[in-house]
Amino acid sequence: MARFGVHFRLALSGAALLFFMTGCGQPDETATRGYLKVSSAEVAFPYIESSAVKFEQVYNEAFIDVGKTTSREALVDLSESRSRLAVLSREPNESEVEALSAGEADFITRTVAHDALAVIVHGDNPVEDLTVGQLRDIYTGKITNWRELGGKDMAIRPLVRDRNSGTYEVFEDVVLEGAEYGANVYPCSTMAALASIAGAYPGTIGITGLLITNSSRSTATMAYYKTIRIAEDESGPYLLPTQHKLLQELYPLRRPLVLCYFKRPLEVNLVSGFVTFLTAVKGQQIAIDEGVVPATMPVRTVKLQ
Repeated sequence: MARFGVHFRLALSGAALLFFMTGCGQPDETATRGYLKVSSAEVAFPYIESSAVKFEQVYNEAFIDVGKTTSREALVDLSESRSRLAVLSREPNESEVEALSAGEADFITRTVAHDALAVIVHGDNPVEDLTVGQLRDIYTGKITNWRELGGKDMAIRPLVRDRNSGTYEVFEDVVLEGAEYGANVYPCSTMAALASIAGAYPGTIGITGLLITNSSRSTATMAYYKTIRIAEDESGPYLLPTQHKLLQELYPLRRPLVLCYFKRPLEVNLVSGFVTFLTAVKGQQIAIDEGVVPATMPVRTVKLQ
């Protein structure tokens, strides 16, 4: 496929997808047959849902029900057995790992892909780039007018997902470095709502992900926003969050997409089957197609002439 002027290909040699047909998590369940409920963070949902559809096309006795939620609520669903696989847009923290490791089954985490924190503003905003430090000053309330950043004389309206989301927590850790969000920061219940507000009000700025800023999806929302370039500091370079820059680890605001589930020794069920699919050839190709960067398979890029 081609995206952002670069071809992405999985570098494979004799790779095969192997499922074991012994053991079960539910009656008559195997690695390719049965019912599986997945709770996915909103930014990962398009990728996981597309993967579930492809899995069901190959294995027609499997039904994978993917629900959209926040990272924190996905872990709650997993802990309370409302789902058997949680997909987070961040790493689980120490207290979460400790709590989820207290049972008889092993608590497993596995990074399946890499995403970015993408920064969006209204399409008419003349500001095209910011540093991480300027983002910190905006979201802590130190900078409150676009004029201070070379833009128009208008108030900045920072948007972020609510505190249960992985985006909220990753941004707080990576950009705010533990500082508190400013009183003027507006929490949004969904990424769709955040993008809609950013596209409707000229002073807004929002934090989202690659799968949300994908051009086909942003067009569908009818939101008039643009993604701006981000640099670690004033020396640059200022970069857009593309797959190529994420793969090269050049874009400064990266974050993982993480699979979380319970596993008992020698147990093989639909959870293990779907996880194997996601982390092997077909699933990692879907990650590329959906716009994120694979984490479990080597990738090479081919620049277009």
